[in-house]
Amino acid sequence: MKRVSNTRIASAVGVAAVGVLALTPATSMALGTTGTSPFCTNLPAKITATNTSVTAMTGKVTTAWSQQDQKLAADQQKVDQEVAAARATADQTRASDFTKLQAKATTPAEQTAVQTYISAVNNAVSTRRAAYDAARHAFRTSLADAISGRRTTVTSQMTAFQAAVSTALATAQAGCTANPANGTALRTALVASLRTARQTFQSDRKSDTAIGTQVQQFAATRKAAFQAADTAFQTAMQSARQALQTAFGSTSA
Repeated sequence: MKRVSNTRIASAVGVAAVGVLALTPATSMALGTTGTSPFCTNLPAKITATNTSVTAMTGKVTTAWSQQDQKLAADQQKVDQEVAAARATADQTRASDFTKLQAKATTPAEQTAVQTYISAVNNAVSTRRAAYDAARHAFRTSLADAISGRRTTVTSQMTAFQAAVSTALATAQAGCTANPANGTALRTALVASLRTARQTFQSDRKSDTAIGTQVQQFAATRKAAFQAADTAFQTAMQSARQALQTAFGSTSA
């Protein structure tokens, strides 16, 4: 299963942050004729551009998650269809085998034994299928919970990043309002704040545990359930065959 990786998210943030850090060139910090620094003059437009970049970042992540959900749903639907088709084929084959077996039963005892065998086989098949379905459902539920939990964490991290950026921009804007000639110092402080916001986000993303290990554990649990169901099925089938063989008075049925 593909997931929205730390690298992709950090990259999206990086693109937004680069635009933020380039709010205004470090050149020509001389005051304009109005006594306002170029930084303060250009800040409103740059704030708008920055907000657009950050919004685009979150949009890319949301789109990626939507695509992931669609892919996962399609994969699961394909598995369900393949399972249903395989079961239908097995049912037809088993019904044909039962018909042939019934034709071999010539005495009341053999006929009873065949019916008992058919019931035992059908029960074994139903039990194994139920176990498989339960294991598959448990895997999907665990996977959905893990994805949801991780997305909640990422969303919180992105929200914190956006808040830090907004605070830094608001502080710069307030500084320009209070002292529009202090562009150089305000720009230096803003760049430092934005860099910290980006580094904090990327650090959080690196320390955030991906769900890959969890998915492997879920798959191992599902596999163990499948194996246990197979073992129980083989045991039930062996018992049913032995009873049938005894009724027919031969070593094979």
